[in-house]
Amino acid sequence: MTHLTLSASAPSVGVMGTAASNPPEDAFAESVSRHVAAELRKRAKALRDRGRSIADLGTPAEVAKQMLAAVPDPSPWSEALGPFYRTPQVRSLLGGVSRQALEDRMRRHTLLGLRTADGVIVYPRFQFDERHAVLAGLAEVLRVLRASGVDDWTLAGWLVARRDGLEGHSPVEWLRGGRDVETLLGAARDAAARFAR
Repeated sequence: MTHLTLSASAPSVGVMGTAASNPPEDAFAESVSRHVAAELRKRAKALRDRGRSIADLGTPAEVAKQMLAAVPDPSPWSEALGPFYRTPQVRSLLGGVSRQALEDRMRRHTLLGLRTADGVIVYPRFQFDERHAVLAGLAEVLRVLRASGVDDWTLAGWLVARRDGLEGHSPVEWLRGGRDVETLLGAARDAAARFAR
């Protein structure tokens, strides 16, 4: 059996160089690496004290893969639709409403929640104004679009894409600018008719 030895005095091994000469993500990754290495040393000692080896967990590559499974992969949706709030954040933003109240708002199409592949509901930040209230007029637009049966991710994509019929603005920009909601609802009805085909 191969044993992996981690020493508390072992220098950090990295290819990232100094933070001053590299992008911020390199400094972040180096900092995460230091924290992970410190925790692995503690766990290796605890395993050794029990007559086991950290190598029992798998190869370094296998352990790294398991650890990185908790880090989300970049997604093309994140750039266009994110950042996102999680349920506890939205509950707080909306004055401490209950989880059931959020679910009710999603059912009534007055708030847009998106279910991720792992079943977590996330709420695009674009739907909130500077006071953390849902943009005025958004609920009406959501209701029109949802009546077409379109899925929530496609609906969210439509809300952030620039539209010729809205003078080149996205629906979210249109609402944020306080423009005429009826014009936007007309564009939403046209889109809903296309989605329903």
